[in-house]
Amino acid sequence: MSRKVLLQLVLPLIGLSVLFWLLAFAPGDKHHQPALLEMSVILRDGDGNVSAMRKGMEQAAKDLNVELRFLTPAEDNSAVEQVQLLEHEVSGAAPAVLLVPADREALGEAVSAAAGKTTLVTVETDMTAWGADASISMDHQALGEALGKAAMNGVPFGGTVLLLDSLPGDNGIRERMEATKALLEEKGRQVRICRWTSDSTAFANILRIERPKAVIAFEAAALTEMAELSRGEEAFPLLYGCGSTASIAAALEKGRVTAIAAVNVFSAGYLAVEAAAKLARHESWTGASSVGFSVVRQETMYSSDNQKLLFPVT
Repeated sequence: MSRKVLLQLVLPLIGLSVLFWLLAFAPGDKHHQPALLEMSVILRDGDGNVSAMRKGMEQAAKDLNVELRFLTPAEDNSAVEQVQLLEHEVSGAAPAVLLVPADREALGEAVSAAAGKTTLVTVETDMTAWGADASISMDHQALGEALGKAAMNGVPFGGTVLLLDSLPGDNGIRERMEATKALLEEKGRQVRICRWTSDSTAFANILRIERPKAVIAFEAAALTEMAELSRGEEAFPLLYGCGSTASIAAALEKGRVTAIAAVNVFSAGYLAVEAAAKLARHESWTGASSVGFSVVRQETMYSSDNQKLLFPVT
């Protein structure tokens, strides 16, 4: 066989071997991925912002080689059931747990007991003072004040604003409501706090008695139901709230919601998984900045920045 023929046969084989070696040891290849990490996620409900937050968690899990196990109380926002779920995961030696707390006071003892036994990161409500390893949250004080300022544009001095208390207990949602209440009262608006009910007849009676100029909901589930109740009601008060789901965006577009504080819950979910994964693997983690939000109205909902909040994509 001639030297020319040998070169024609050997050189391609050498090239293929080099290519195989580069692919086998390229950065980001599975050989360089960390070991699979199992992580339990204890939600507080199955609706609201959970779908967008869950997408963020799932994207982070895909990027960081994490296997997620989602757990939801049978009754929405049941801190008692969350305690049971947390204790079960800790007793089962779960390597890492994400918790979206319904009530700090009710969960405090269980969170403290979990400290040192698992990597525990809370989302939305900060429980690091009880022993959680980290918290991924937002500035609830600023968010509540932003909603109050938005409502002031539509409610004259002395007018009544109805605040929906949809998540009683010590949590980030309550912090938002208290901040809104303080600001509105300081600026001369009358504030009434109403325990949220999805009973349309009962709520219609509340509106008839209180005659508010505006209603504010502080989490996505309540805002979604309020937007549905307002459908077709010409005399319904101006509606404000917090949430960035597809149904809320549709209500904002149709004018049933006046303005929202859209929170980047996709980012919150991603950052929570990232924090728990790094801490569980004893990797460097410098902490996460506060999760961002933006006040969005119908006329601003399709700006590039607001679209990212309202319609997150992986």
